Amino acid sequence: MKKKLLSLASLLAVLNTHAIEIGPTGSGIELGGFVDMYYQSQDTTAGDDADTFDVGQIEINLDFESGPVSVSVDYDIYSTDGNNDGDADQSGADLEEAIITYDFGNGFSMTAGKMLSYLGFEAYDPTNMYQYSYAYDIKTDGTVGGQNIYDAYDDGISLDFSNDMFSVGVFASAETDGGYDYALAFTGVENLTLKAIMADWDTYEITTFWGSYQLGKLLVGLEVAEKDNITGDDVDGWLVMGNYGLTDALGLTLRYSEQDIGESASYEKITISPSYVFTDNFSGLLEYSAYDSSGATSVDVNDLFAVELIYTF
Repeated sequence: MKKKLLSLASLLAVLNTHAIEIGPTGSGIELGGFVDMYYQSQDTTAGDDADTFDVGQIEINLDFESGPVSVSVDYDIYSTDGNNDGDADQSGADLEEAIITYDFGNGFSMTAGKMLSYLGFEAYDPTNMYQYSYAYDIKTDGTVGGQNIYDAYDDGISLDFSNDMFSVGVFASAETDGGYDYALAFTGVENLTLKAIMADWDTYEITTFWGSYQLGKLLVGLEVAEKDNITGDDVDGWLVMGNYGLTDALGLTLRYSEQDIGESASYEKITISPSYVFTDNFSGLLEYSAYDSSGATSVDVNDLFAVELIYTF
């Protein structure tokens, strides 16, 4: 399977390590995916307990490769109500990614379809995250969850080039309020990755600059991100994180991040997340995150505790 050259997924854990060939031997057809299960506790500002236990996501990946052409289809099955309140579960399914890539050789490739955005240090899928939550997870209305700066997946066409020294990519959106993404990555120093990415869309502009360095068992990452909206408040953020492998199975992630919404709402977040790899296919992590808010329009955000289990296949 050809990974999108400048996506974080190409830098972190590769999902289809355990994919199985489902066609005739040598057919190039592989099936893989994962099951993500979590428990989350985050008290509301009113003092009520908000506990959620659910299967967050089931993803099925079907990949095909023949000569210079590769196809990848990712399909998500998910739940939107895991409050254990007796109400009917609001579940659904979504086509996360569907791309066709042609490899021209010499580092050049073209990809068309619904694909992962170039943007951001933190990945979209939980299999490629070092912790449970995102750094910039506070919305303009003070609610918490998801991602408030990056784009996730977009429909369009990208042209990419990569060699041992650097990578460059241009993405043209086919969406109604679309635009362009531009990405440049430097990988000319062993264990060091530096990236500069810009999204220029009709209703907003996003820029992210990030770097990571692997020093033995320690990975250090740093990012500065900004989203300028045509209407509504702008969002700025930055993070620094470290992931250390205490043993072959046990790891620890520490992260500090800040997020500013407009000119008068600021949030700080500290995250500690130990993780453990039980088998080649099964892993889990804990997370505790504390928030601190300031500014006239800031909303108090209570501490987060989460447990996550992931099985890949």
